[in-house]
Amino acid sequence: MATQSPSPLARFLRLLSATTLRRLLSHHPHGFYLLCLAVFCERWAAAILGSSVVLMLCERYGYGRSDALRLAGLYNAASYLLTLPGGFAVDRSLGGRRSLGAGMVLLMLGYAALTLSAASGLGLAIVFLLLGHSLFKPSTQAVMVLLYERHDPRLDAAQIVCYLVVNVAGIAGSVSAGLLVHSHDFRAALALAAAVLFAGLIAVILGNQTLRLRQKQPAFSALAAPVPIDLSARQRIKIIAALTLAMMIFTVGFGQVEGALLLWAQDRTDRMLLGFELPAAWFVGLPALLVLLLAPAQLALLPRIQHRVSTPRLIAWGLAAVVLAFAVLIPPALLSNGHRVSMLWLIACMTLLVVGELLVAPLGLSLLLRLAPPRLVGVVVGAWYVAGALGCWLAGEIGAVWMR
Repeated sequence: MATQSPSPLARFLRLLSATTLRRLLSHHPHGFYLLCLAVFCERWAAAILGSSVVLMLCERYGYGRSDALRLAGLYNAASYLLTLPGGFAVDRSLGGRRSLGAGMVLLMLGYAALTLSAASGLGLAIVFLLLGHSLFKPSTQAVMVLLYERHDPRLDAAQIVCYLVVNVAGIAGSVSAGLLVHSHDFRAALALAAAVLFAGLIAVILGNQTLRLRQKQPAFSALAAPVPIDLSARQRIKIIAALTLAMMIFTVGFGQVEGALLLWAQDRTDRMLLGFELPAAWFVGLPALLVLLLAPAQLALLPRIQHRVSTPRLIAWGLAAVVLAFAVLIPPALLSNGHRVSMLWLIACMTLLVVGELLVAPLGLSLLLRLAPPRLVGVVVGAWYVAGALGCWLAGEIGAVWMR
């Protein structure tokens, strides 16, 4: 009797088995896990602020909604824009490990300053936070290059795992903000953000030695994506420029999550679930939850997909998903007549945004690190974040127009 071959569903579930995922997540340098912890703490604190910044500007400091969206967009843009000079400082003087710690100190001081209710506290906090981001963002990738060889096939997996960590932190931050922001008082949430940064800083100081040495690549390789080789300097520059443009376009769309889509959740969405009204801030954390659901499948399937589809084409598919995300909201926007609509519309929108995120951000950054000259990693990563800065600024401007 012939043995029946496994169904496609059975093969897919086998790929997602605990054993497979454990192998995908293992075989990384010890310093990589410390780096993930630092990123987790920084993103948790950032998500607390991101989930409440527009509401805080409106309710605590008296800004109108359009002005609050613009200011939030400018802040996000500046936090990315300053990574270019920050990346130069990482490359030329401070180094990745020292910049990582210095950035965390500045960020911690920034969140602590936000616990002050005076307007002067806001200005001081912005200065500390912008300086902190200018060092922290490029330093994480500079440390990544210390831990992995340029053509190490584990690098794609490392970036995706890092994205998983980022989104776990995003969920923690959004839930924290939703639970701690009461009666227009944001101090408890911001104090938690400062405390989280302090805990992460202590861990980095204690484990700093693990960020020094690059581990040899193991025999097992979960991801064996083709590495761009034998490219001329001009070809590399063209690909880097295309990647930064893709980052900008993606950020224009994804930047609406903390702005216009947050206000859509608050004003236009029926958030009642089993008699409980979900806080609008929780929807800012929804993309992070969706990443946790989708990224394991991406980790398991990526080796097979990359044998058939090139990384640049996957990134292009990600941009198409971002466009479709906002097309989903056209019917409820036109047909609701000002009434609240089902939260399923917003969930569908954010699901497509997350598909785009998983294809554009980690794969684009991994390819960028492979193409960047070794002595200019910080600057090239800074340029990547500058593209994100332009996207954040455009996102704020578009969100302000949307709210009119």
